[in-house]
Amino acid sequence: MPPSPEPHYSFTIPSIHDDTTLDCRIFHPNLLSRPRSSESNKESEWRKRGIVMAHPYAPMGGSYDDRVVGIVVDEFLKAGYVVGTFNFRGAHTSKGRTSWSGKPELDDYNSFAAFFMHYLAHLHPFPTAATTFTPDQSPVYSQAATQLDSYRPTKEQSPRVILGGYSYGSLILKHLPPVPSILLPFSSPQPGSAASEIVLRARKLADQSNLECINRARDHERKRRKEHEKKLSVTMGGEETSPEKRRSSRDVRRSLDGEGGRAGGKSLDLGSRIRRLSHHRRKGHEAPRTPPDKPHTDTQLTITMPEVRYLLVSPLTPPVSSLAAPGLWSKIWIRKPDDCKDVIGKHTSLAVYGDQDMFSSTKKMREWTDALKEESRARFSSVEVAGAGHFWHEPGVEQRLRGALRDWGGDVDVNM
Repeated sequence: MPPSPEPHYSFTIPSIHDDTTLDCRIFHPNLLSRPRSSESNKESEWRKRGIVMAHPYAPMGGSYDDRVVGIVVDEFLKAGYVVGTFNFRGAHTSKGRTSWSGKPELDDYNSFAAFFMHYLAHLHPFPTAATTFTPDQSPVYSQAATQLDSYRPTKEQSPRVILGGYSYGSLILKHLPPVPSILLPFSSPQPGSAASEIVLRARKLADQSNLECINRARDHERKRRKEHEKKLSVTMGGEETSPEKRRSSRDVRRSLDGEGGRAGGKSLDLGSRIRRLSHHRRKGHEAPRTPPDKPHTDTQLTITMPEVRYLLVSPLTPPVSSLAAPGLWSKIWIRKPDDCKDVIGKHTSLAVYGDQDMFSSTKKMREWTDALKEESRARFSSVEVAGAGHFWHEPGVEQRLRGALRDWGGDVDVNM
């Protein structure tokens, strides 16, 4: 297992259920730390996309540090996705306790999903063609902040968001409402509410990321121009003429300088005149001042509706699902195709599970996935890994899990 990547941000948000504090993380792919200038080729620009991944059951040690969650994080970071993880209430250092019904955890997921969609919507890591940089300015916060409005593109494609979950996380995922319903409480939240705090936190962190990218791009532009100037400049040394001719030329010049001094005492110091002229021009034309920062206080923000996909790893089946979240499970495991018109079946989705999972019935998983495949008209797909258990520890199964994620992630990127 490769070393775990470091999160770009570690922070907290309140749950819209009851203001319980939730621990959260945002991971950036490596390509977001690469400098891009305003001359970057549009065909190579980053395509805005991200994934949220929820963890297993907290009372059994589940948290965003889970190994399988880490596998998903690792694979999608390599594919260029922004990745978000969070701890449900009662997990790790998140406040509160795990509920018996699962309904508070459903709101926990909704809270972070809404945060993540707002963050991704306001994230603009690379400059547009209209963005200009002045390399002689110092890339500090106050100067860069004033460029944010012009830095953001006026029109762009919808962000591409995968909502995912492993084990208990996938159980909660199955009950998420449609994305418009998730985002509705955040469209015009009451000031001071949990929804308002979530929107403000998303906007603040996105602005911070944008400023980092502006500063990085400006530094890159300054370095590029300096290197260009160095390539154009030529430094010469020595003398082109023979020593005899150079001595003769110096004798003539000294003679003229002496005569000029005796005749009128006038100096031929053009350098001092040029410096004085330059000094007068600078006094009459001061550099423009940077306008003061404009703080973002408006929480009535609209975002572009994202294109959503769903990822389920090792979903739970009864009776385990009924014990983990008795308030939710009864609506999931249905066999009639007409009843399978849930949110997941209406979008491109993937379920990956093992046929040796002690917490899930392979027979029920096959019935459920077959029903969704029939209803979704090829939008839903599944991968059953022979010999894999719930924790994906068996020899060779981790690589098969990674392969399934890579194959589906690549198909999603092409088909989106």
